[in-house]
This record gives sequence, C-alpha cells and structure tokens, in this order.
Amino acid sequence: IINKDIINYFKNNIINLHISLLPYNRGADPNIWSFLENTPKGVTIHQLTYGLDEGDIILQKELFFNNDMTLKNTYDILIREIYSLFNDNIQDILANNISTSKQSGIGSFHYKKDLLIYKYLLTNEYDTPIKNLINKGIKTKEQFKIIT
Repeated sequence: IINKDIINYFKNNIINLHISLLPYNRGADPNIWSFLENTPKGVTIHQLTYGLDEGDIILQKELFFNNDMTLKNTYDILIREIYSLFNDNIQDILANNISTSKQSGIGSFHYKKDLLIYKYLLTNEYDTPIKNLINKGIKTKEQFKIIT
C-alpha cells in the first residue's frame, strides 16, 4: 500500500499490474478466489489510487482455464499474461495513449486472513487442482437465490 502523499505527488500516474479481472478479486490471493467464488479470471493494468485495486482500468485481458490445471499452472499463466500485456503496451501506457475506464459492477475484495478458513482445500498446496476449489467459497446474501 502506497502512501497518499506519493500517490498525490504522481497525480494518478502510478499503475498496478493485478492478476485478476477487476473489479473481481481485489486484494489478496486473487487467483485462488477466482476459483473459490467462480468469478471471471484474467489480468488488469489499472491506475493506483487510495483504495486497494480500485483505480481506473487501463487494460484487461480475460483468461480461461482447464479445470485439470493446478493453482500453480494458472498463477504462472496469469503472471506471464500480465507481463505480456504490459510489455506489448508499454509505449502507449507511457505516452498516455490508452483511454481508461471506470471499474463496473460490484466485484469482490479479500484480505489475506480471509483465505485461512479455506486452507484445508489446498490439499497439495499450490499444486492443488483448481477443480477442487470451484465454488467452494462462502457466498454473500446477494448471491443466494431465495427459494419459496
């Protein structure tokens, strides 16, 4: 987390490379949460603001994974894709030639401690197949359907 004085000094010219498709999975462990809550997966380059992973989107790329992959496989792909997206667009980013967009939708946010109750699902740590995690996260009230 960067001090507000530094953010103000650079006048919204600090970017962050985040391995989620914002606004989903802001904060800690975005890769794991994308499977626990079955949210869209991808990478985002966004402006850094006071709020954690809340800045305007510069670039995004949605990704899809085979359920037989492991967390490590998907993490490695996300890292490769975010670096590629950055490297392919660095000149336009530096020249401010890319229009930003506001994050839309509710999305999600997680602290590091939020994952503690799900550690038991990581049977092989980061070599755990992602199919073992899909939809295992606790849903919010808004995500439950009311059955009458």
